[in-house]
Amino acid sequence: MGIKDKALAFSRKFKLDSHHAIERFGVFFGIFAVTGATVITGSGAAALKAGNDALTQTALYTTEFKTSKTNLDGTVDGVYTNKSGDKALVMMHFNASAQISYNATDYRAFLLGSDNSLNSEPVSTGGIKGSFHVFGSTGYVGVLLDADKSFERQVLNLTVRATAELTTPGPEQTKGPDKLAGDETFSKYDQWRVFFNPGASGVKKIAALDALTFHPAQAYYEVALKEKETEARNALDQKLVEMRTNLTQIQSYTSDLETTKVDGLFLRPPSVPASIASDKVTGVSVAEAKNGVSTLALQTKHVVSGGFDLNWRAGNVYDGYLETLVPAGQTYAQFFAKKRDERSDLTGQQISDMQWILSDGSSLAKDYQSSDVTMRPLMNVMNNLSQAYQNYAKNKFEYQSDLTLNLLRLDIGLRDVQSNSTIRDDKDFLTTLY
Repeated sequence: MGIKDKALAFSRKFKLDSHHAIERFGVFFGIFAVTGATVITGSGAAALKAGNDALTQTALYTTEFKTSKTNLDGTVDGVYTNKSGDKALVMMHFNASAQISYNATDYRAFLLGSDNSLNSEPVSTGGIKGSFHVFGSTGYVGVLLDADKSFERQVLNLTVRATAELTTPGPEQTKGPDKLAGDETFSKYDQWRVFFNPGASGVKKIAALDALTFHPAQAYYEVALKEKETEARNALDQKLVEMRTNLTQIQSYTSDLETTKVDGLFLRPPSVPASIASDKVTGVSVAEAKNGVSTLALQTKHVVSGGFDLNWRAGNVYDGYLETLVPAGQTYAQFFAKKRDERSDLTGQQISDMQWILSDGSSLAKDYQSSDVTMRPLMNVMNNLSQAYQNYAKNKFEYQSDLTLNLLRLDIGLRDVQSNSTIRDDKDFLTTLY
């Protein structure tokens, strides 16, 4: 019996023919050329033609997909396993504007294997159970596979079907290179396909899959948020470096007030807004620290309007920041709405209104022209110091409002996952060809 006949026999045995849920799975289509494996994307299809080296190392073959009827674009974040290799999570997310169902019961999946000759074959790892997870309203979804033993090195073909279409189907597409020969299910149902190898050496391991109970929030944090959290924290740290430079400039230009004179006239130190007058940036930067760990921190008595007084180094997004910020009796939605209404860069305006008084009581800014050559040294000192104050005020506003808010938004997203995730884990969710 040839491979085609065997595939047909398996299809009939497990009710995968045209009269059942996953009518036909045909031959994979496509060519993988780069180091034995090249990703082919579009409508969730990919193909594989790889040698033993690629099969050993490559974990993911599909990085993007498009649903077959509603044409929604998505990204495959990766395939992740636990330490023992008997659990695998395929994590995916749709574009922010995509209208998808957030109810996991509106999805089902089908799993096949593939050999090195591009032919469909039974899945070699036995006892696989599957569940589908929708991570709140974030657009992230995942298929969790739980096997009786470690996954063997085999490329798996996972087809996910959405049984609820919340987007009007687009024009019927002509058969492209991502459609399997003879497989009409992609026209009949809204579905997409991912090719991956959970037994590959290159697969990523996450702690969330080693826990006794799978917690969607932990997986979402490790896969989707941890890198973004690092980026947000790095941006905050870099802003502290800039603010420290601004304060050094202010100190230097303030000293110039005492040494710069024109015909006996000098500038008196201006009255500095209380919101920044006593600010300091303490600690060392990443470049300065012997262990490469920054300890920079803002010491201030005033928080900008609509900003946040957050000691972000002392915590992380997974443990949560909001408990330390939101006052008792207020929801975090109310808290952020109030902050939004309060938002105003008052310090910048106060610096623009600063008075620059000369030692004779006259105003350098009002009583002299900027083109006056004789007063140019004093004009330069005034402009330098004023600009340094403006730069510091601008950076402080960004630090305590926009950049801190970027970090807190990740906390909000995690809370969405904690509160609103859904799961489908019944026996009818996953159909596997053994």
